[in-house]
Amino acid sequence: MKYAKTLIVSSISALAVGATAHLQADDTLRIGVIGPTTGVFSFFGDQQRMGVELAMEELAEQLEALNIEVEFYDSQGDAETTVDRLRAMESRDDVDLVVGPVLGGTGLAGLEWAKGSGMPTVISYSAPEDITMRDRAENVVRAGWTGAQPMFAFGEYVAEELGHRRIIAVGQDYSFPYNQLGGFLKGFCAAGGESVERIWHPTGTSDYSSILATLPDGDALLYNGAGSDGLAFFQQYYDFGIDAQMPLLGGSNFFAVGDLPEMGEQAIGGLSALQYAEGLETDNFQAFRDAFWAMHGDEVMPLAPAEHGYVAFMMAVNAFESANGGDRDALIAALRETEMPDAPRGPFHLDEYGNPVQNIYINEVQEVDGRLVNVPIETYENVSQFGPFDAEEYLAGEPDSRDFPPGDCSDPYYD
Repeated sequence: MKYAKTLIVSSISALAVGATAHLQADDTLRIGVIGPTTGVFSFFGDQQRMGVELAMEELAEQLEALNIEVEFYDSQGDAETTVDRLRAMESRDDVDLVVGPVLGGTGLAGLEWAKGSGMPTVISYSAPEDITMRDRAENVVRAGWTGAQPMFAFGEYVAEELGHRRIIAVGQDYSFPYNQLGGFLKGFCAAGGESVERIWHPTGTSDYSSILATLPDGDALLYNGAGSDGLAFFQQYYDFGIDAQMPLLGGSNFFAVGDLPEMGEQAIGGLSALQYAEGLETDNFQAFRDAFWAMHGDEVMPLAPAEHGYVAFMMAVNAFESANGGDRDALIAALRETEMPDAPRGPFHLDEYGNPVQNIYINEVQEVDGRLVNVPIETYENVSQFGPFDAEEYLAGEPDSRDFPPGDCSDPYYD
């Protein structure tokens, strides 16, 4: 990688957070990029970092002209550590704008810190909807998504295109799956679905025999989770022969590329929904993917956290350019006016709350050039974080939770 001479890139990890002196000129602009690069969630932070590095290479001339310095900070996937790093960015390192965090809990912690500091912040991948809804802040925008956003379209697709009326939903018992299922229910019931029966399990579950042995009848099963829990569920679903009784659908992260080799050929045909797909065939996406491979090696597939990091950094640099420097008010105004017609994932613009309005893809697992990847088979355009609902009405309702919205589509809530 060749960077402009005035671009200084450093990495601040959990073990290297001592005070450092800045010797740059007063007009240096600084971007702090934060995500987990150590710990159990380091995959997400590594993907974000690789996406940012690609954007840095492509924007090298702009970075030199604007005199931008970039520093990477390790959140360790921990909310308290995230806030410590953010405080250091502002008080010690004179950072002008933050890109990240990546995870749900660290995103919420970053939001609360940003409210108090006023720091212009571009959340990259963190998906809690209240970051750009009920708890939103003027200085915080998002490059990614909310958990419910892709699932509005998936619920509609499952009801209208697949004709399923009764869904059994098994999922990890925490906030992100609640939000995913909430979006699914709202889209599913509006499109003619009848019911969704919930079954939650603790994270870290490896034995699903008691759940699988007592499953109620349904037209399909939606597994709402990912990681090692999702892999164990997938394998046992087929071991129990449940696939012969009803098809298996996935939440947005269930058929993740990193898990597909372990799932094997049984995953082919698996359906899910996301604002991103590794099998996109657009010129913009393929140019991004090929450049990513040229930089990082073609054994590493760029996934949504990489693209969202890439886009978030682009948003940050474009805002500095539009603001003609680091004035906070001008930076925030420029960020909130973001439009990216040529983003790798597809075109998007920010709504008035700071979240992308973007394409949602119904993805099918297919084998392409010897790899199992998610290929879009249907596109829902211009989907907002509120789905098909009026923003004010949506915000007046209660947030998605373990038992909300109702699983019975005849409930008055859906009238």
